[in-house]
Amino acid sequence: MFKFNRTIFTFLLVFGLTATLMGNEWADYYFPDKIGSSWVYVNEDGDEITRTAVEGEEVDGTTYRAFTYEPAIDDWEKYQYVIHPYLYQVGEEWITFLVGDEIEQATKSILEKKLNETIALMQEQIAGQLPPGITIDFDFDVDPQAQDLFYLFPLPITYNEEWVAMHLDITVDMTMDIQGAPAELPAELQTITSTTSIEETGVILGTETVETEAGTFDDCLIIEYKTKTTTDTDLPPEYKQMIPETPTNEATTTLWLAPNVGIVKFRSENENSDDVATLELTSYEIISDESDEEEKE
Repeated sequence: MFKFNRTIFTFLLVFGLTATLMGNEWADYYFPDKIGSSWVYVNEDGDEITRTAVEGEEVDGTTYRAFTYEPAIDDWEKYQYVIHPYLYQVGEEWITFLVGDEIEQATKSILEKKLNETIALMQEQIAGQLPPGITIDFDFDVDPQAQDLFYLFPLPITYNEEWVAMHLDITVDMTMDIQGAPAELPAELQTITSTTSIEETGVILGTETVETEAGTFDDCLIIEYKTKTTTDTDLPPEYKQMIPETPTNEATTTLWLAPNVGIVKFRSENENSDDVATLELTSYEIISDESDEEEKE
């Protein structure tokens, strides 16, 4: 009995170590990130961006690896957390990006800009329609709350098994201040709160050959992320029925990762927009374990 139990224990130990090693091999195979490695991409506008693997840092007791970008991402409208992580971790079960703060900043910046544009348009449209002495002012507060980690893909790699990659909740408080009106606006309409939930799921579809300016890559991993967005307001039922139901908004992002190279192609599109964001590898330089350089231009 003792020998039998020891055999089982040995088998489980070896199996556990093998699974861990396989996970790390998968990560190195499809997500090489030795310090000094670099990748040059071009986006849909023809702009180039260079990603470089650099020394990592510790955050709240956890050590993360790191990338830098040249030029730096200073326009939140072009920020894509799937391909622009600064800090990330290759664990035993997942490759994750520490991007929660960046997602919140990008969301807040983009929404505030759009809301300011909308309010300006509304003010322009109603300016000549209000009776003399009546003014309407709008104010708002945007509060996005994102999960800290984006789950890029699981280790070891499994096909056609869906996972939750990212979740984001956005609360927007819109306040109306009406001055000079004969009747006061009902309290329940003075501040309207809308809550938007965004959940992104990922799935590895398989592999295929991808052609880019940097070359042709076989056995590229295809990862598809689908984002579903739902919005609700706190309006009373008698007012809510006057507002058309907000349709579910879906977006699809696809990543292609080449063996021993990493991300070679990116595409993101929204069902309610004709805009498509793309990124394609144009050149790269990978640093190997032996510090040999493999360069492709």
